[in-house]
Amino acid sequence: MIIIIIILFIALATSFGMLMFKLWQIKTMRVIVPENIENRFPKLEFRHVEKNMLYLTKHIVLSVMLVIVKYWFIVVTKIKKWVAEEWPKIHAYFTKKPESSDPVRLSFIRRAIIESKIKIKRIKERVKEEHE
Repeated sequence: MIIIIIILFIALATSFGMLMFKLWQIKTMRVIVPENIENRFPKLEFRHVEKNMLYLTKHIVLSVMLVIVKYWFIVVTKIKKWVAEEWPKIHAYFTKKPESSDPVRLSFIRRAIIESKIKIKRIKERVKEEHE
């Protein structure tokens, strides 16, 4: 702790000494101070201000939108989870029923119609190939 305080006092003394040295240089005219100080700020055109404001506005709006969407999805997910736990009957009513993996047996007539359509397509293709 004492070392830190000593370093602080040394830094303060050094900075005060540098200021006093610069003051001495200015008083004894050892440093040339320019008389006409030009405008050091560049010209600020409306086009540059507009461009920067549009850039900042775009990023601000985008970040706000992403935060809103993020928390929207979090809230919706939590509500879905809560409904599934608290009201399972309502949740079961609104969930999609998985389609059964058992193939539905087609009736004899339905199978015959499908097979005849396939045969008609084959005959049509053969006729096109032969006559073209």
